[in-house]
Amino acid sequence: MPIFTRMSQLSVNKYLVAVSNVFLMALPLVLISTFCELIALVCDYFSFNDFGKTVHYVGQTTGMMIPILVNFYLATYLSAVKRIPKGIVIATSLTVFFIVSYQWDLISPLIPLPNSFPISLLTAYISCETIAQLKKVRLFKVKTDQSFIDISMSMLAGSITTIFMALSVSFLFRSLFEKLAALTSWSFIPRLDPTSFVDGLIYEILRGLFWAIGINGHNILHSYKTELYNITLVNITEWHNYGIDLNILSTNFYDFFTGIGGSGNMLSLVLCLLFFAKSKGYKLLAKAALLLCLFNVNEPILYGIPVIFNPIMIIPFLLVPSVSFVIAYGAIYLGIVPPLSEVHSWLMPPFVSGYMATGGAISGAVLQLFLVLIGVAIYLPFFRLMDKRSLGIGVSDIFSNRLFTSDEIEAKTRLTSFIPSLHNNLRDQRKIEKLQESGEFILYYQPQVDIKNNCVVGCEALIRFRDNKGKILPPTFISAFNQLGLMPELDLWVLDKAVQAAEKFIIINPNFKLSVNISPDTILLKNFVNIVKDRITNSSLSFDHVELEFTEELLILDEEKVAKIMTELQMLGISVALDDFGTGYSSLAYLSRFEFDKVKIDRSLVLNIDSQRGKELFKIAVQLGKITQADIVVEGVEKQQELDFIASLGVRYIQGFYFYKPMAENELLQRGLLKPQQCEVADN
Repeated sequence: MPIFTRMSQLSVNKYLVAVSNVFLMALPLVLISTFCELIALVCDYFSFNDFGKTVHYVGQTTGMMIPILVNFYLATYLSAVKRIPKGIVIATSLTVFFIVSYQWDLISPLIPLPNSFPISLLTAYISCETIAQLKKVRLFKVKTDQSFIDISMSMLAGSITTIFMALSVSFLFRSLFEKLAALTSWSFIPRLDPTSFVDGLIYEILRGLFWAIGINGHNILHSYKTELYNITLVNITEWHNYGIDLNILSTNFYDFFTGIGGSGNMLSLVLCLLFFAKSKGYKLLAKAALLLCLFNVNEPILYGIPVIFNPIMIIPFLLVPSVSFVIAYGAIYLGIVPPLSEVHSWLMPPFVSGYMATGGAISGAVLQLFLVLIGVAIYLPFFRLMDKRSLGIGVSDIFSNRLFTSDEIEAKTRLTSFIPSLHNNLRDQRKIEKLQESGEFILYYQPQVDIKNNCVVGCEALIRFRDNKGKILPPTFISAFNQLGLMPELDLWVLDKAVQAAEKFIIINPNFKLSVNISPDTILLKNFVNIVKDRITNSSLSFDHVELEFTEELLILDEEKVAKIMTELQMLGISVALDDFGTGYSSLAYLSRFEFDKVKIDRSLVLNIDSQRGKELFKIAVQLGKITQADIVVEGVEKQQELDFIASLGVRYIQGFYFYKPMAENELLQRGLLKPQQCEVADN
């Protein structure tokens, strides 16, 4: 679908993702500020005035720090992207933020701190980009042979230049802005009128659109809400004193009618999760977020469903508050509900707020209830689509159905982020759903042959898919599992089934070795060694019957942790093999750092032994493996001349089509291949 493609392009844009993640990192400060305001509200109700004022001040101060924190986080991220010293970028970015805010009078009147989120983001981008460009200039370029003082001076010069340039450009724009303001009538300059129905609806839509990419729309458009707040106070005062009509749109109109449970009328979505979700993960999220939504804090739901970068949920997220806006405006305009005559905290819970803000009118609370129900009706079909696809939450639950036709695997429901690959998640989820409907996973086993006595000494377990017609398909589906973060579930299912099969194999051949390829995500699981240990302990296998294959990709991720895991496995008696040796750029380095029990030479090296250069490279690979005193296994041997050359190098173990193709468990047993006898070169 085009919308999926467009959203996926947005979701992988590193700068938009950075902005979204920056606001997510600032979420704890948002929650602290919110809870301080809530406590202050309670204190005010119970007349704990002194304590309430202190907590209110803390909440306001914390809230004012959020734009500064956003600037700091974004500068930190951009410095890493541009490979610029972090300290100088942060200092420059914050300085420019304060200077520009002061020049444009964007300082909070409550606490003298800059309070503009757009300026916070813009100054971080500009500062980092300017410093990055100055690094290319000879005067500011840092050389490796410079002293620490020279490097510091170059960095300081770049920072000062950036600040001066930002100050100058901001000053010029400010002067130009003031001249244009003096010459041009403001009526010709587009702006949102806080009392206008059309402009108010535009504000609500814009607020939702900002949230769609992870940015707090209220903070970005806070100048509109501030102006509306001031107009509301004046309007209510004049209504009390002179009896003039109350405006329909007031500062609490958005809080109590289009933001019930937070932007997007999130309370409706939480109720959908709570009463209609089939996924346990969604129900758990709803229970955790319900209390926050009752005080109009919606970030956990926005990031948890998620709504952000999600083309499915963005539609109702924009539609529900827009419909609520029209209904609430119409109800007040027609006199069904009185206009809001009091100003209350946006934290006031739904239904109570509708009753209180309308001066004690029950119709205000009834209108809110009606809007919540309308919101549930709009959100429900979109949420059911999410729940059916289990996008982001509980994806592994599908494995307990027909996908794995025997025992259910142990899998914890997970909550994963859509950022930055929503489109890929949607695509791969559909792939797995098709697998679920069209067949089952099975294991095949490819024998490893000792060419010294032509006996099968072990097998590698390989996952395959068998469709409803009995056709066996290659494991092209693995990329879909990897995209969805489900490789641990897949690997552990393979391990369980392979161990069960190996219990039969060792009865025939007590020296049999079961080889299982484990993905990096699985190996780096917490308590991975204990997970494997428990599975083997609960079987009739010994630890020395099992061999786990590691890839070079894993070693790149976390060398220290992998080394510890390898040691623990080997102390138990489990063998560890380096798979696909010769395909990575740093295989030699890893042979010197890790003590592998076996090295498996990849077929790509076998394919080149027709040439002299290929033979020499293959010889080197074998010699390197032998230096580590590990057993050598060559994969992908298919021809007699390949076998003859490999045997001439003293290699003992072969895995390839020359001897056997991968086969099902029953075929392996029926052909008696595990008995200590010579191999039939039957698959050649």
